[in-house]
Amino acid sequence: MSILGAMFTAVSGVNAQSRSLGHISDNIANSQTTGYKRVETRFETLITVSNQNLHSPGGVIASPFFANAVQGNITQTQNNTNLAVTGNGFFVVSRASNQTATDTTFDALRYYTRAGDFEVNRDGYLVNNGGYYLNGWEVDPETGIPNTSVVSPIQISQVIDEPTPTEEIEFVGNLPANAPVNPTTPLPPTSVQVFDALGNPHNVSLVWTKRADNLWMLDIQADDSTLDPVSGTISGVNDQSAITAPLQPNVAPVAQVDTVTLPAGGVAPGRTISITIGANSISVTAPSTGYTATQAASAIVAAINGNAGMSSLVTGSNVVGNTFQVVADQAGTPFTINIGGNGSGEMEAIEVGALALGQDATVTIDGVTITINGPTANANATATAFINAINADATLAPLYTAVQDPNNLDTFLVQADAPSGVFASGPTFGGAVAPTSVGSNAATSSANATANVAPVAQTDTLTLGGTVGPGEIGDTYTVTIGTQSISYVADGTETSLSDLANRFAAQINANPGLGVSATAAAGVISLTAINAGVPFTSSATATNGTVPGFIDVQFGQTPATAGTVVAISNQFNPSGNASVPVLQTAGQDINVQFTVDYGLGAQVIDLNLGQFQTTDGITQFAGDNIDVSRLTQDGVPQGLLNDVRIRDNGDVELQYDNGRSRIYFRVPLAQFNDPSALQREVAQGFTETFDSGAVRIGNAGDNGAGTMRGSALEGSNVDIADEFSKMIVTQRAFSANTRVITTADEMLADIINIKR
Repeated sequence: MSILGAMFTAVSGVNAQSRSLGHISDNIANSQTTGYKRVETRFETLITVSNQNLHSPGGVIASPFFANAVQGNITQTQNNTNLAVTGNGFFVVSRASNQTATDTTFDALRYYTRAGDFEVNRDGYLVNNGGYYLNGWEVDPETGIPNTSVVSPIQISQVIDEPTPTEEIEFVGNLPANAPVNPTTPLPPTSVQVFDALGNPHNVSLVWTKRADNLWMLDIQADDSTLDPVSGTISGVNDQSAITAPLQPNVAPVAQVDTVTLPAGGVAPGRTISITIGANSISVTAPSTGYTATQAASAIVAAINGNAGMSSLVTGSNVVGNTFQVVADQAGTPFTINIGGNGSGEMEAIEVGALALGQDATVTIDGVTITINGPTANANATATAFINAINADATLAPLYTAVQDPNNLDTFLVQADAPSGVFASGPTFGGAVAPTSVGSNAATSSANATANVAPVAQTDTLTLGGTVGPGEIGDTYTVTIGTQSISYVADGTETSLSDLANRFAAQINANPGLGVSATAAAGVISLTAINAGVPFTSSATATNGTVPGFIDVQFGQTPATAGTVVAISNQFNPSGNASVPVLQTAGQDINVQFTVDYGLGAQVIDLNLGQFQTTDGITQFAGDNIDVSRLTQDGVPQGLLNDVRIRDNGDVELQYDNGRSRIYFRVPLAQFNDPSALQREVAQGFTETFDSGAVRIGNAGDNGAGTMRGSALEGSNVDIADEFSKMIVTQRAFSANTRVITTADEMLADIINIKR
């Protein structure tokens, strides 16, 4: 029986290897099938009689082993509804039992798969390539909580996203601390689009105006609303007054004019007249023929006007005989003239004649007598003798100089040498033949013909009156200087008329183009012309303020609170419906709540400006424009389904063209104690068996379940190289079994041949 047993065992081996090859071929054929789980072969021996003394061959049986729990490779895809599982778990799916144009019914039997190539079909179901419909839990889109009691096919029917009315606006930005107060050109509004209950868009604008340092007015403008968040008018006590009156008249400057008088007899040859004005000097020296008075005056005027430094101060002009004038170039700017030189003193003209023998002539100057004894050839000789004697005298020479009169040889000239000097005494005459004085020229001199008059600046007073304080916001005080006007608009923080006057004066001084400077004291402003001598006209008006309502926002003024909101007030919003928070301590939310009505009833909106005394929200730091970091609102219009995406946690996210996403379903995972015992169905499907254990359905990642990856697919877990190796081994085992059968056949043939 051993030969026959061997043959029967070999036959079972051939059958077992054939089955193994069938498993291998199935694996290789499905190596690219999404979610396919390979089939492995397990061999079991068949035992008949096997003990210490005897063993009868029994053969082998090949049974399949399903590697359902072995992970396949994960690859990324471009499809948002593709899913892959990493780790334990299966997708819960259903198969359609009947499908019509309007309805799909499903088998009661629940299926499971790892093939996650799901696509949205025409009816909105997520179906994979094998025809399995993905099951999931329904999720409350508001709370995000799934209903885990029911697992059913996911059908996306929410193709329209209902509009959501705006309930909150969030503003984060910086108001420019450098912005002007009460500007004529306001800062551009910051606007945001909000939505009503029907999804209609409307515009809400936030208008910011700086009313004082660290104080801002906020106006909320809802254009289409029948309700106004900020409205009404603030009007104070109508008792404002502003009156101007002259305090000091204007005095125009007058240019100084000095008249310079030269010696009428002119300037002797070689003599010099110097004139100093300020730090500038000029000198004029008479030529050998001397200067007449008019010639000397003209020469000096030309020298004055030709000197750059001097001509920038004065102008010489108006030569008349032995006089000329010096005029200041700048009216109101005084000057002094200093006259010097040895040609500027008093001069005497002395006529003499010829002296006969025994005759003499004397001239006494400053107590010194000069005598000339005759005879002399002629009068010229006598004059020459006097000239030589005077100039040779040690007492007279340092003080006086004698020269020939170039116009009359019978006359000689004696001039005091000191600048503008005069004769101390004399000359006097004596002797047998006395000389004759033919003319005396006074020393060069200057006299003030027109006195300098410095300009005096005009000063007018501007007296302010009326009530000041928080209720007087918008009171306007205007002063007009000439044709230019400037206004001060009260911001309500003024504490007194004196405070108001100080602020108005500072505003006037910030505008030098008005031509006046301002000082304030006790509610009175003094307006003084910037350019003395330039007159101006002034007038003033005062009007009661009529400021539209606003919400008052105050920023901190200490190092710890600078640039952050410290208070917000609704006291200047007379008839608007906006409200501000009652509790305004550090860290509290700054919520301005207002109501609008776009024809659908009251709609309450919260304007979130951040938190008090923090930089989280609205701030006021350096800048010239409003810098908006974030201006958002939570309303959306109606949306149409744009895309479906499955998140890694299994949430089925519906994305709409209004920018919003909604979660209506969640994909769970099914687990089994023994997934290899699941019943294989068509198209990579599985069903539960007694051996697999009962199904457990839960969230991905919970209680040992694997995790999901969206836009990914799990490939086949078949290893081609491993399958080729097993195929070679199977082939060799198959051949060996056929060899056993051949050998047994030959042995049986030998036994039969014994009989023959």
